[in-house]
Amino acid sequence: MSRDNVHLTQAAKDLLGEPDIVRVRAIQARRWIFYPRAKQALDRLHLLVDHPRGTRMPSVAIYGDSGMGKTMILEKFCDNNPSRFDPTTGVQAIPVLAIEMTGKPGERRLYAGILAGAPQAPRADIVQMEQSGVAASENGRRPRSCDR
Repeated sequence: MSRDNVHLTQAAKDLLGEPDIVRVRAIQARRWIFYPRAKQALDRLHLLVDHPRGTRMPSVAIYGDSGMGKTMILEKFCDNNPSRFDPTTGVQAIPVLAIEMTGKPGERRLYAGILAGAPQAPRADIVQMEQSGVAASENGRRPRSCDR
């Protein structure tokens, strides 16, 4: 390795003296790389989180070709908006419910994603699944959030 490391950040310089396994792990770690369109998407998502609660809440769908950064935007947004548990009230606040849809999304798959892990009838119709999803969100029992 070159001893001329002026082009490196201090964090990168600090890694140079670490064992190989530590350096490889740092290289493989997930990292956020800022770019303008991602910032635009994150800003739009933050507006939705800050929107006053009502009966017809706005939503957003992020779509694009494979490898364009949709999942990274979602993960960054989830990292910025984790669920919070209040031990005095016993309530868990989940500001963001993130669902990644498959290549053939539909109502049934949407509600199955919302209700993942929650008890439901195996042959529930769309109306029953919708009612369960609404009840779960109103009662603060959303089984899945951005927590990983």
